[in-house]
Amino acid sequence: MRILTLLLTGSAVSLLASTASAQSISCNAEYTVESGDFLSGIAQRAYGSLNRFTVIYDANRDVIGPNPGIIRIGQKLFIPCLNDAATQTSATANAEPSTDSLSATDAPIRVVTASGWQPFLDESDPQGGLLTEIIELALVNAEGGPDYEIDFINDIGAHLDPLITKQAYDVSIGQLQPACDAGSGLGEESTFLCDNFAFSDPMYEEIFGYYSAASDPEYRDHQELAGKTICRATDYTLVPIEAVNLGPSDVEIVRAPDEASCIDFVMAGDADVALVAVEIADARIKELNAQNSIQLHDDLSYIDFFHATVSNDNPRRDDILASVNSGLKSIKESGLWFQTVRRHMSEFRNSNG
Repeated sequence: MRILTLLLTGSAVSLLASTASAQSISCNAEYTVESGDFLSGIAQRAYGSLNRFTVIYDANRDVIGPNPGIIRIGQKLFIPCLNDAATQTSATANAEPSTDSLSATDAPIRVVTASGWQPFLDESDPQGGLLTEIIELALVNAEGGPDYEIDFINDIGAHLDPLITKQAYDVSIGQLQPACDAGSGLGEESTFLCDNFAFSDPMYEEIFGYYSAASDPEYRDHQELAGKTICRATDYTLVPIEAVNLGPSDVEIVRAPDEASCIDFVMAGDADVALVAVEIADARIKELNAQNSIQLHDDLSYIDFFHATVSNDNPRRDDILASVNSGLKSIKESGLWFQTVRRHMSEFRNSNG
């Protein structure tokens, strides 16, 4: 199941954020795809069942194409009737879930995502950004066809704690996994993550880089960053910094509103170094025409992996991770994962010149 909702929140996040109700859809009629739609959500509204999305897909293959996870705003889909579809409504499906239903074994898998991190998490994108679409495709293609819901809550700092730890949601996406086998060598945040959460197989890998003014010497070892001011976006993890043994006594962390703004901080002298995903940094540097003002320290660059994350206290933890992992395996083997990544990254690069 997918109910995709934008929830604008402050620091006090409701543990049971409500999902916006949607109008039911009539069968034996044409439906025009709107922003935020997925076939599973349309099926829920038409038939009261998420898993009936295949009925709509089969009737509209020529319009949709080979990937049922990708529909476009403005596409006109014919909604066929089922024998009992005319008498079904979506009222029950769209009701706000109770705490009891969240803990039930047959409850939908509730996924929390966010916006403001193009191209990975982006509410303005029809599919919610790259990582949101990947988790959607994974759950659609998971063994057993689990029901699910996806909500946007734009307080990223609240995703893991309290939303996941208190099990208001089951899954957070876009998290980096610490090297938990390092034991006592872990930093504070890494220890918290390793003690409290389990991680899916990789959803996507990204290159991360350290950027500074072009006039700086070329850094070849992370320890050369000691004494520097390093910019990270607000609420973004410090796990990569902890992983190279740079603690609070070694560096000063300054926070920018988003990843791209860390490049601005370096340009303005508000930070010595920006730690940013290379795709994000390169787009911002081009936008600022700052290719001659900012340098990437190649020797410090590294590849890391985004994961789906579930609380260790969630009684369905293993089942949820098994579903996510089976779906990820399926879409990678079928080529859907590659097609999705290529499309998002191509669109992002094209939009940034």
